[in-house]
Amino acid sequence: MTEITVGALLTLATNALIGQGFEVESAIEIAREFVVADLAGVRTHGVGKLLSMNFGDLAVEPSLRRQGAIIHCDGLRGNGFKTLQKLSRAVSDACPEHGVAIGLARNFSRFSSLYPYTSQLASRGYVGILMNTAGPAAVAPFGGVDPITGTNPICFSFPTGNGTSQTFDLATSAVVWGEIRQASLEGRGVRADAFLNSAGDETTIPGEVNAVRAFGGAKGWAINLAIEILAGLLAGAKAGLDVDSEFDCGAILIGIDPASAFLDVEIFEKAIAQLLEDIRQSRPDPTM
Repeated sequence: MTEITVGALLTLATNALIGQGFEVESAIEIAREFVVADLAGVRTHGVGKLLSMNFGDLAVEPSLRRQGAIIHCDGLRGNGFKTLQKLSRAVSDACPEHGVAIGLARNFSRFSSLYPYTSQLASRGYVGILMNTAGPAAVAPFGGVDPITGTNPICFSFPTGNGTSQTFDLATSAVVWGEIRQASLEGRGVRADAFLNSAGDETTIPGEVNAVRAFGGAKGWAINLAIEILAGLLAGAKAGLDVDSEFDCGAILIGIDPASAFLDVEIFEKAIAQLLEDIRQSRPDPTM
């Protein structure tokens, strides 16, 4: 098996992105995201994913409109990374003025992980929440077998002091759709209890997959559907079976300034840190 150092992999990914037309600073930022995923063992979001991504029109500059605390970003069928980077900066800048800022985006190419954008907010002391409709249709409704909604990830970042944060970044499908591609590349099957074929039966064969279940049964499906509405329809994007391509999808990014919630920010951050420490010190489940 060929081995490569982390530094060499980062350079390789960065140069590939520059070759696609990204500016150097953005290329480094995006490449780091994919390398970190590989280091964490999340192969579905690693450097290999770059080979299958449609970056959209990199020459296009996303368009911003603002009304009070609400910011709308039209990606104009351009790059998703650029669109989310611009939206997150706008939301972050608007937080001090209103205490909360809501960014809505549509009409952009697919991006990857959500945490870089919520973490940016948390690094400035804000709570960051990001959702996006990751279609076309992939997730079957609870009790159904036909794909209707996207895999619809959601991400939270909370400031914990000194520029650090705690982040939760997850798809609301039982397994990310990228697992199909990854399983095919590795010559193995997918999880039988998560994926369905066109007949509505469970399958482990990547090439047969027609739908994926939502995580957490009926409750998980309800969250998935809520994201389809909030990040899709509310953003002026499409939803459900009307989504033909990734450019039909949308996103919603929320920034909250704890100081505007009448909180002592330092006490708030220390309380989060203490809660997390209590969790770490709790007894582990020996069956997991």
